Amino acid sequence: MKVYAGLFRTPAVLAVVASQTFARLPMGMLSLAVLLHIQAKTGSYALAGAVVATVSVAEAIAMPLIARIAGKARRTATLMIAAAVNGVSLVALAVAGTSPASLVVLGMLIGASVPPLAPVVRSLYPSMVSGPGLRALFALDTTAQEVCWVVGPLAVTVLASTLSTALPLVVAAVITVVGTVWFLFSARRVRSVTGGGRTRFGAILRNRAVVLAIAASLPLIASFTALEVGVVARYGVGSPMTGAAIAVASFGSLVGGITLGHRTIGLRGLSAALATVAVGTALFGVIEQHGLALAVLFASGLGFAPALSALYLMVSRGVVEHATTEAFGWLNSGTLIGGAVGTASAGLAADAHGFVGAIVVSVALAALAALSPVIARVGGPLVGLGEEPAADLVQTSI
Repeated sequence: MKVYAGLFRTPAVLAVVASQTFARLPMGMLSLAVLLHIQAKTGSYALAGAVVATVSVAEAIAMPLIARIAGKARRTATLMIAAAVNGVSLVALAVAGTSPASLVVLGMLIGASVPPLAPVVRSLYPSMVSGPGLRALFALDTTAQEVCWVVGPLAVTVLASTLSTALPLVVAAVITVVGTVWFLFSARRVRSVTGGGRTRFGAILRNRAVVLAIAASLPLIASFTALEVGVVARYGVGSPMTGAAIAVASFGSLVGGITLGHRTIGLRGLSAALATVAVGTALFGVIEQHGLALAVLFASGLGFAPALSALYLMVSRGVVEHATTEAFGWLNSGTLIGGAVGTASAGLAADAHGFVGAIVVSVALAALAALSPVIARVGGPLVGLGEEPAADLVQTSI
């Protein structure tokens, strides 16, 4: 706790963490809010699913490019334009008719205009703190991400069931605009990460730190979304155990991020954290007693946030400064793709083999994530993973 206490005494840290967490709340709201509203308005799950998919695909494609633009000394203008377009598009979807074409177009606009807050704020962290504080700050970032995924769906469910399915979309629009303004005001004195050279768009994907981060985080996120499918297949849609199981896993990640995320994690530690997710998920698949099943899900979550924190820190250290926002943009796209892959593959497995099929998919994906750092290490040292790298290696060329 001394590390976190010292961190919050650093100027602007508390304001930036709080504002970016609030501004990113819609990331835990969008998919469910769009799904519930379109299905209620049109009566079609197929159309609702198509619009949700459009939002995710558009975001995955546009995020690296918008993040790159935001990193080139255009932070305020880029984020405000994106937030404005996103907010207007969300409100337009809330009041739109039932035309499939218009709904899909609005979904595309919503996804393509999501402000790249996560890439931008992660690129700013090294300018705010250094040493052990930087690792703790990334741990807080992953914890905030978990908060968004816990609070977002809960807020959507309450608003949609008690008032209107359109209201969560309007609320998400307001949070996006207000939260972005709050973040920009909080970070106004934090220098933009610019200069130091130019690179072609997409060239950052040749950086080993970025490749490993995507290779590990994509199957890790896919494993979690596959686990969600498995939980639903085991307990059913209306069972309190379904929500409890998913919440317990997320809470485990929260605890892991706070207690372990600030610690030094080398290659072995990263693989161990990822393996914890795989082992806990596998045990959930074979334990029948509900209490023990929840306990192993909590344990599996302990490795989730620390692993992501180590990967984010590795990218921050292993990429030249002017390319960090684009790098984190690609990482964000990888997590979106991972979420879609996990849900789709586990859904097919659950249809064919029930609960066990979805859990097998989740375990396989988590195991793949755990193996990725070991495989990557064969190609040479992983700059930025573990102890502080040498000064001449902190920013490697692309």
